[in-house]
Amino acid sequence: MRVRVFATLRPIVGGATVTTSVQAGQRVRDLIDEMVERWPDLRRELLDDEGRLLSRVHVMINGRGVEFMDGLETVIPPNANITIFPPVGGG
Repeated sequence: MRVRVFATLRPIVGGATVTTSVQAGQRVRDLIDEMVERWPDLRRELLDDEGRLLSRVHVMINGRGVEFMDGLETVIPPNANITIFPPVGGG
């Protein structure tokens, strides 16, 4: 599964897009777990101390936030377009 990441996540994973072994039918939690295992510095960017997705992080599947679905338990559909946005400041 290909995942697009933005802003401060790109230097951690080494680019704008990463490929994971996660497949359709698995959960978003499986995807995040694999990414954190491969890039441990992502943990502090994505998850709290109890393994919950930080409220300021937005994981989108086909343009819809998983917070409006089943959160990390959301099942990834076939041909999903997944993006992860960390908090971004500006002014």
